[in-house]
Amino acid sequence: MLKRLDPRTKILLVLAISLLAVTLDQALSLAALAGISFLLFLLGQPSRFHLKGSLLMAVLTTWGLMVSQGLFYQNFPRTVIFYVIPPFKFLGRDFYGLAVYRQGLYYGAVQALRFLAGMFAGLSLCISTPVEHLFLALSRLPIPQGLSFLSVSAIRFLPVVAEELRRVRQALRLKGYRPLACGLYESIRTELSVVLPVLSGAIRRSQDLADALLTRGFDPLALSSRDLPWPSWQKSVSLLCLLTALVVLGVKLLFWLYLQEILYLEGLRGLYAFARHWL
Repeated sequence: MLKRLDPRTKILLVLAISLLAVTLDQALSLAALAGISFLLFLLGQPSRFHLKGSLLMAVLTTWGLMVSQGLFYQNFPRTVIFYVIPPFKFLGRDFYGLAVYRQGLYYGAVQALRFLAGMFAGLSLCISTPVEHLFLALSRLPIPQGLSFLSVSAIRFLPVVAEELRRVRQALRLKGYRPLACGLYESIRTELSVVLPVLSGAIRRSQDLADALLTRGFDPLALSSRDLPWPSWQKSVSLLCLLTALVVLGVKLLFWLYLQEILYLEGLRGLYAFARHWL
């Protein structure tokens, strides 16, 4: 279903979700936004490899943010759930130990939902849109043609780099390499050494692409004359989503001005309450 949508519709949807992800602060609203993004990702009919990889990234990101914020949350008030290292005295000095804080876990979950909303929205665009269609869509939007071409070229290289990284790791496994089997230091050193040949290959391919474009006299502006019809209902829906994101941004801005005691309008008390509890 998502593959049938116009690329410009999907671009504006991703833009609206990205704006909402950085604007919203409440866990419930961010969870709903992340759920919508994940639904769009599923509608893009991801392959089994993409689905497993994205879910693994989502789990690791959520776990990492929650644990790190739970351990190193610095704001007050904060409630201790349990101590990893209990408080102790050493040489007459008091050490507060290392604890997991409830407010830190909540803050980490909010940041993880913010990241997941943007991640799944971007993945839904990438897996459901051919690169050439994406470039044509960007060329029809008010975006510089050269920037559109560079962005699409970078996206096209991502699967190639991922495949080359997979082949290098497969070659290491055939030679007997197993992560952490030879110690943490050697494993990190080996993993970092894998990146060098992959990056050198990407740089070499980008140079070859630049030389090919120069010798053939490629002009991205010439592609702007190609027609790309945009169904009116899709245009209306995408513009409505973008307008909704801008309205939410405006409400949050008014609420911020109220919190900073810069601007307060008594008639907007209900709007302030709605922004405090839901946005």
